[in-house]
Amino acid sequence: MASLSRKNFSILIVLVFVAIILSRLFFLQIIQGERYHRISKNNFLKEVLVPSPRGDILDRFGRKIAISKPIINLYMKVNVSEEETRIKDFLTNKLNLDERTLKKIKFEKSPYISKRILLKKDLDINLIYQLEPYIDEFESLELLIDYLRVYPYGEVGAHKIGYLRTNDKRDLIYGSFLSSRSGASGLEKKYDTVLQGRLGAKFLLVDNQGKEIEGDEDSAVAIETKSGKNISLTVDIELEKLIYEAFGKLNGAAMVHDISSGEILALVSKPSFDPNLFAQPISNKNWKQLNSDETRPFMDRALLASYPPGSIIKIITATAALEEKVITKDTKLHCPGSINIGGRRFRDWLKGGHGTINVEQAIIGSSDVFFYQVGLKLGIKRYSNWLEKFRIGHSTKLPFAQNAGTVPNQKFIKKYLKGKFYPGDMANVSIGQGYLTLNVVQASVMTSIIASNGYVPSLHIVKKNESLKNEKIEIRESTLKTVQKGLLGVINVKKGTGGYARDDGKLAGKTGTAQVISKDARQYGYGKFRNHGWFTAYYPYDNPKIVISVFAEHGSSGGAAGGPIIKKIVRYYKANYIKEKKKKDI
Repeated sequence: MASLSRKNFSILIVLVFVAIILSRLFFLQIIQGERYHRISKNNFLKEVLVPSPRGDILDRFGRKIAISKPIINLYMKVNVSEEETRIKDFLTNKLNLDERTLKKIKFEKSPYISKRILLKKDLDINLIYQLEPYIDEFESLELLIDYLRVYPYGEVGAHKIGYLRTNDKRDLIYGSFLSSRSGASGLEKKYDTVLQGRLGAKFLLVDNQGKEIEGDEDSAVAIETKSGKNISLTVDIELEKLIYEAFGKLNGAAMVHDISSGEILALVSKPSFDPNLFAQPISNKNWKQLNSDETRPFMDRALLASYPPGSIIKIITATAALEEKVITKDTKLHCPGSINIGGRRFRDWLKGGHGTINVEQAIIGSSDVFFYQVGLKLGIKRYSNWLEKFRIGHSTKLPFAQNAGTVPNQKFIKKYLKGKFYPGDMANVSIGQGYLTLNVVQASVMTSIIASNGYVPSLHIVKKNESLKNEKIEIRESTLKTVQKGLLGVINVKKGTGGYARDDGKLAGKTGTAQVISKDARQYGYGKFRNHGWFTAYYPYDNPKIVISVFAEHGSSGGAAGGPIIKKIVRYYKANYIKEKKKKDI
């Protein structure tokens, strides 16, 4: 009996299951049969892409340096049964599209192709109102949201921020969005995968003419959009703006960094370019103008150019000489205004010379003859070793292409000079001329090592959560104190060369003038080839917080060109970063 009940129960289950299947088939074939037949025979699902915003680039205080602005663009679908003559007449007369753009429009007859052409970008509200009646009249026209890359600070910081890849053909490719473009240079390129969002997509039911079936329940979002992630930088964009404007008519580069953290507060190159020109396809006129500009606005003078450092290199020359014990802090050498080396007369910048002086005084007055003699005592092998200890000739870990400059070490001499390096070459290198070149970042690293008592800064420009360990160079305390006192005197002693930067007596640094053309050649348009100016400094002297380096291209004098810029930077830093101690109530 029990066995019979189990059998009946099994039969019942089967019957219920069959009934469910039959009812589902009845629903699909009878009730919904016509609809699914229509879909399978006459309709299909069309994929439509949905744009997504690119992540923002922010400065250390959250100010927006690069943003994605929502805009309305006008597109034309090319796979609808629109009369070509009629639509082209509208595009010509109402939208004023040129013949070049019209030729790119090729109407597709197949409904199985989902394509659209970008006609106009970033429409203003008045034009949108004017177009609304025509959107209803022409099936092929549609208004879609997109995202335009905007750089609120324009030229300021453009070299490191970068821009998006642009190509007018790319932007007219069917289904293309401005927001889907990738980074072409700078941080936009380096962090493209982080900043780039993900396009969304939805499937729309269309008929055999390619016409969308409005309100169909089968229309659905297939892939959700994903916004790109923001990147926070260590730079202070307002400080960068101040520096850029402080250069005035001069071109050059500047850098400010925090000594203890290695955070770059400013990295500026001038002249620059406006990255907003690339947010949309750049015009041929603007492109030709930028490329033909003899000031080379695309050249990043902070990272991609290297120059003779002039007298700022005396920081390393003095340090190397003291550490190698070729001199002491009390050693005095005579500077009569010139010296004979290898049968040639090598002159000092100061006519008549500096007299008999020690190394501290030589730093303050920037005596060339003193350092000629010191360099000859050192020799190129020992000197080049110290140059490399100070990271001259080495790129940093910053996320940019860099010109590491040149150091005339043994390898360089063998490869490029056929092993010949004369006393005159050594004399020139000792004061930052000849075969020695560096960039403004390396100048900052050099100064930071002295200011921090031997620590190499871990430079970075993108904010990091972890603390970075700084490598230390072994330099005796007595050497550091001697060089530091000399650098303080450069700015604050009457005979110092850095008086243009003098403010509150707490700034230490070194000026430099790099000869661009020989004195004998000055008659041949010398005004165009004025010497380069350098100024590198740290603040404050008793408890160093920041390093500032300024390079003025054809600025003639480092003190005169760079001093006023450095003074402005120091005053900005004091006003915005140093909190005054509150007086306690008595």
